[in-house]
Amino acid sequence: MYVRIQAEEIKAYAPTLLKGYRSPFSGASGDDNPTVFAGFVISNSEVGAGAFTLTPQLMVQVCDNGMTITKDVRRAVHVGSRMDEGLIQWSDETREQEINLIRSRTRDAVRTFLDVGYVTRQITKLEQIAGKPLDGAADVVRTVGKKLTFSETHIDGVLDHFISGGQRTAGGVLQAVTAYAQVIADADVAANIEAQGIRAMELAAAM
Repeated sequence: MYVRIQAEEIKAYAPTLLKGYRSPFSGASGDDNPTVFAGFVISNSEVGAGAFTLTPQLMVQVCDNGMTITKDVRRAVHVGSRMDEGLIQWSDETREQEINLIRSRTRDAVRTFLDVGYVTRQITKLEQIAGKPLDGAADVVRTVGKKLTFSETHIDGVLDHFISGGQRTAGGVLQAVTAYAQVIADADVAANIEAQGIRAMELAAAM
């Protein structure tokens, strides 16, 4: 399960990150509207040992691309799984306190992620490398895709979105990956590719 939360009232501007970019879906220009919203993704797996994750995500208004900040992911464990293991019989009081702790930590994480200062700091970090121009851009995109173990089909899809986006920069690779993820039908595959957008930009910038 993946739930994406976007807080449009918490926003900042990323003119360098979106310079020269156009949405492959609407043709809207990042130069005209470099708005980025705060947000996060909640994911939960049936085979995750009762765990769920909360990951911050910056949302680009002109195209709905989700830039996932995987380094700041937060993981929590449901009380009904791990606390049932072993010989100890946990009291209702202990279970309630554990639930309250998880809730409190989750609130703190959400408060951190949905903060304009946090969004601005992340944009600043991204813009430090996003503007690097790419020589032989198509080859760079294919090499990055292979390093991230994308299939040939997915590499072709990312390249198509890279060309449509119009940015021949490392930041254009980030936008291409996150835009392409939006058209993938399989939610698990889409989330996995989307989450690698920033890493794809870093790899492209290093080439």
